[in-house]
Amino acid sequence: MHYLYLIVTLFFFSSLEVVTKPLSGRIDPFFLTFFRFFAGGIFLTLFSLTSRKKIERNDLSKLIAVGCLNGVISMSLLQLSIKHSNASTAATLVAMNPLFVSVFAHAFGKDKLTRKAILAISLGAIGVLVLSSANVAGDSPFGIFCGIAASITFALYTVLMRDFSVKYGALLATSISTLAAGLVYGALLAVFGRLSVPSLSWPDWSILLYVGIGITGVAYVTFFKAMQRFGPVRTSLVFYLKPALASFLAAIFLSETISAQKVLGTIIVVLSLFLR
Repeated sequence: MHYLYLIVTLFFFSSLEVVTKPLSGRIDPFFLTFFRFFAGGIFLTLFSLTSRKKIERNDLSKLIAVGCLNGVISMSLLQLSIKHSNASTAATLVAMNPLFVSVFAHAFGKDKLTRKAILAISLGAIGVLVLSSANVAGDSPFGIFCGIAASITFALYTVLMRDFSVKYGALLATSISTLAAGLVYGALLAVFGRLSVPSLSWPDWSILLYVGIGITGVAYVTFFKAMQRFGPVRTSLVFYLKPALASFLAAIFLSETISAQKVLGTIIVVLSLFLR
């Protein structure tokens, strides 16, 4: 069952950059991020109302802060990366996540790094670099910087959320952190005068709902469900497959090319997963 959680997580996470890229020129990336966490938070909260567990007061503020680290900071950086680079490039940069997760998990004593794990992570990183170097046209230094920063902050969020998911359950912990991030994001946009509903077509709104309910709702829960079984470092290795699947989806829906270099990078990434 936990492997099914990983498959669902991989598909949803890999489709994020591809489905939102067409909206990058028509919608404010900050509104998009706000909407996905607000909608995803409401969706998850409806399902978590039956939970018998209650968040302790001391943990509530910490959970909100961790949620904002992801929703307000990390995902804003990701949307900026998508806007200023190719969808497949942004996905590849975020796929460096396991490197940073392993560092944070080891630093916080959440997971141990064995020699085999270090070899797998290093090989996966090489594969990601091979994949990313295949993209040139359409990428900007700012977009690449935002992608790397998004990967680092999401890695920290991943490690910090593990304890909350174990203590309160993935659904309840994720629903509170997600909805809190959406509410804080909306408040910040209102303060800076940027909270306005864009004029979009129904297909565009369907994409926003997919991103909010599917990627920010369902996929986040399956991600932390899998983490309860495999731990943060091993679960985060699913991100190494993200560039391959994202490149495939981008080729189909965005007509981005798949070069031999991307194929080679994908093979290296898959080999790194078998080492784990």
